[in-house]
Amino acid sequence: MSDDWNDYADGWDGNSDVRTYATRAFAALDTDTGITGGGWQDKRVLDFGCGTGLLSEKLAPHVKEVVAADTSDRMIAVLQGKALPNVRALHADILDGSGQDAGEGLGGFDLICASSVCGFLPDYKSAVAALAKRLNSGGLFVQWDWLASEEGGSGLTEQQVRDALRGAGLGSIRVAHAFTMDAGGQSMPVLMGSGLRAAD
Repeated sequence: MSDDWNDYADGWDGNSDVRTYATRAFAALDTDTGITGGGWQDKRVLDFGCGTGLLSEKLAPHVKEVVAADTSDRMIAVLQGKALPNVRALHADILDGSGQDAGEGLGGFDLICASSVCGFLPDYKSAVAALAKRLNSGGLFVQWDWLASEEGGSGLTEQQVRDALRGAGLGSIRVAHAFTMDAGGQSMPVLMGSGLRAAD
């Protein structure tokens, strides 16, 4: 992702669409995993491309630790200002190992979330494969992205998501329409893709 995201940082949390997206993504995650029902208190989560941490805020009360990483230093500064007790905010590109503490504690995750991130990555398949390696045995990777009507359009197609998750060696793959956002009178579907790292 680009440093251009810095330009959006100051007003990001004030955007009702951005907040709604995070709320609906978390609700879809909870439906699939029961994360709010207990049993996750000893789990570690990576919020990849976390922005200002709207999803991290929702995850944090239910897990041991959230590592929230983003390449935008201004987005991370907003998240750090929230002083969430079990959220470690990192300005880092963890895919290439650069940035603040980029190599420390960035493995052994029980859950990796990527909310409205993967469709913006220059090499989506390689990114998912690299992230999957950071999961514990039995760990879950989950992404939410705009549904593209065709490959090459904005967002990702269902087939692109399936192929990337399969290519990363993940199993129990699920790809479905999670929710729809209304923007400017237009309905924009959001895909949720998930897969498990095989037990060792």
